[in-house]
Amino acid sequence: MPDLVLRKEFAVHTYETDARGLAKTVSLLNYLQDSAGEHAASLGLSVPDLVRRGLTWVLSRYHVLVHRYPAIGERLEVTTWPSGKGGYFATRDFEVADAGGGPVLAATSSWMIIDLERKQPVKVEAAIDVPYAVERRALEDPFASLPVPAARDRELRFRVESGHLDWNRHVNNAVYVEWALEGVPPEVLLKSRPLELEVSYRAEAFYGDEVLSVVQAVPGTGAGPVFLHQILNAASGTELARLRTRWG
Repeated sequence: MPDLVLRKEFAVHTYETDARGLAKTVSLLNYLQDSAGEHAASLGLSVPDLVRRGLTWVLSRYHVLVHRYPAIGERLEVTTWPSGKGGYFATRDFEVADAGGGPVLAATSSWMIIDLERKQPVKVEAAIDVPYAVERRALEDPFASLPVPAARDRELRFRVESGHLDWNRHVNNAVYVEWALEGVPPEVLLKSRPLELEVSYRAEAFYGDEVLSVVQAVPGTGAGPVFLHQILNAASGTELARLRTRWG
């Protein structure tokens, strides 16, 4: 039986960093996604494995807590494991450490399995009949519904480009985060970094679509500004993603 915990090393490359020489938020999310995909493949549960059965994985929720942003050249170790399954959702958790074992981030995520023909979710137990969980969470989160912005402090418009698409031909999950972060006021965006991200993925976007990134500043419970975000299809108004970010 393959190991239910995967550890994978990454180096922070120049093209994965920002103007300050630190890893971009999206780069960290890509490390998580890459590790999750490799681990699922080792368990026989990758997207290609499921597609052959007429199914696919869809990311539903993310909660990421960043302890610090690593610099160019740092080596990181991502640890990931499936942390539970029940009903229509399976959870997968992550921890990222630096070369000295110091914490870089912790994250938890929730996934659904979709029937490709019916475009409907199926119960995880019906699709995965093998042992699939390490009963430990990197972050405790019941994934309650995120609030919707009540006002539009800023609004940016983007077009879905070919480079935004994954092999399922819809927008990759990290791109929604990139659009949301870009909507934060420049005085925060250029001087601070998101330390906590909560993301709820609601619908797909496709090549050629225009999307709106809406942001509202809201009172926070601690230090650092907090924002609510929505990503909308500009033509239909369909909600594509909902986020909450805390900066510091």
